[in-house]
Amino acid sequence: MAEPNKWPIKLFADVGSAEPFVARLTIGLPDILDATQFPNREEIKESIRELAMDSVTPAFLSLRELRKLATDEKVPILTKQKNYEDMYKSLWAAYKDRMKITANQMGYDLGFLFQKDSLFDDGCAQFTKTRPEVSEELIIRMRRNREDWQLALRRFRNDYLEHKKIKREEVEEFYSLAHAERTFHCVWVAIEEILAILIATKLSGNFCFSDIPDTERNPSLPLRFRFGLAKRRTS
Repeated sequence: MAEPNKWPIKLFADVGSAEPFVARLTIGLPDILDATQFPNREEIKESIRELAMDSVTPAFLSLRELRKLATDEKVPILTKQKNYEDMYKSLWAAYKDRMKITANQMGYDLGFLFQKDSLFDDGCAQFTKTRPEVSEELIIRMRRNREDWQLALRRFRNDYLEHKKIKREEVEEFYSLAHAERTFHCVWVAIEEILAILIATKLSGNFCFSDIPDTERNPSLPLRFRFGLAKRRTS
């Protein structure tokens, strides 16, 4: 086998850092990790990048294709349908499987997020009790995501795509471009926010990070977070 430096160079994906999800997941979060005390920082970075490249990027490619095809009546219905379904499957894999793996590498079990309501509520209470270092904002955002889109996406993926327990008419909204755009944005931003909150638990006590205002973000690399000095408590 040839040495790595002699391997042929091939284009993996034509999606660059101007796409917010690429900038923020593959560059922004790993940069924040460099300022933390996680002993396995490199492993976590790689996990985040794999999440973005193996699951979120394929979802984006399906969405990008849908943008081209959505109003073209000459395109077969099954072609559009496949892109919608591929996108949602990739997003669910990113959120339920890959994000959970990354959180585990940080030492946090988020399995309760994907349980039925009673077990989710119990899990929230237990997590808050045993993980006081994690901002309460994590549970707030998890609850909001479940109500807003997570349960509906799970139902579509599990009960329609996988097991055909429900009829197409019950999930028709998932086959609209507007719904696909919104779901894509909601899922990858939720991943970013949940992981960022967990990452913050291991920041040096002297540092914090905050949102960069939209007006100050570089269009070619629209990162979300920047570092700052943590405010010292006064007695």
